[in-house]
Amino acid sequence: MDKTTISTVAKLARLAFSKKEVPIGAVILDAQGNIIGRGYNRMHGRKDATEHAEIMAIKQAAKRVGDWRLDGCHLVVNLEPCLMCLGAIANSRIKRVTYFLADSAFGSAESKLTPAQLKKLFPKLIIKKVADTGETKALLQQFFKQLRKQ
Repeated sequence: MDKTTISTVAKLARLAFSKKEVPIGAVILDAQGNIIGRGYNRMHGRKDATEHAEIMAIKQAAKRVGDWRLDGCHLVVNLEPCLMCLGAIANSRIKRVTYFLADSAFGSAESKLTPAQLKKLFPKLIIKKVADTGETKALLQQFFKQLRKQ
């Protein structure tokens, strides 16, 4: 994963933050490594519980390729995906998911499901956690600190 991908995910998370949304950003890369889908959380603004960054990125990528099947694609997101997003990722046939920070409250790739459960639910999906640069954690802490003040 290159610096441009990481930078784009961070930029999308900051955009969500600026719109008073939970700062999560996601991109989808095609088999050649080109970004074909981008998304950031928009649940509060759109009053829709399904407006997660991953779902938005999947919709954009599917529209761009002209099919719901995103075979061979790679989703990169700054926070561990929830179960709804993992289902959408698997259903769209994305091959790999990379995330930076675990989410003990809603994350399902490591925080709620065991490796055996993941394999049973999503047998073809490769999920990998990589080290967070610190930006995701700092942005989330700042977001929830501001939310508690309100």
